[in-house]
Amino acid sequence: SSITLEHGLRLWIVYNMRAIQNSARLCRVFSTNEAVMTDPAREVQRIKNQLTDTCNVIPPPKSLMPQEVVDSFIDPNLQHNSKERRNEEKTSGILKDFGDGCIAKEFDREYKKGSDNYEAETQIFLMAMQIFCDFENGKAYEADYEWPDLAHWQRPARIN
Repeated sequence: SSITLEHGLRLWIVYNMRAIQNSARLCRVFSTNEAVMTDPAREVQRIKNQLTDTCNVIPPPKSLMPQEVVDSFIDPNLQHNSKERRNEEKTSGILKDFGDGCIAKEFDREYKKGSDNYEAETQIFLMAMQIFCDFENGKAYEADYEWPDLAHWQRPARIN
């Protein structure tokens, strides 16, 4: 059985919320997919340096990460047709502008426009995009960050 977009976004929100909450008192190193994909070797080296220098993690046996190890970690094929997606996003309308250059674009929905399911799917997408933007600008890492209350979210309709 396939997972709906709404269900997948709920899982993403809860997973990230719990990861941030459960690591709040730990030494953390932050990165982004964009940083890793732009310059994998430099970003992996930066992460390693920050883990050893800031978090006091025992350094690996080699000071520089071999390129083949970095290459085995990075798989551009997992970018889910990023070129095609970027081309489609250029023509997509803006659903919401969150500021700081972070915008939610229109997307293909599973449900008919005007239906309760369509509205629910849009709402959960915007919740997830708000969190994504807050990861990008650093707000989601703040101790007083307010995560959405999905347990009490009044979904307009039921998922089939």
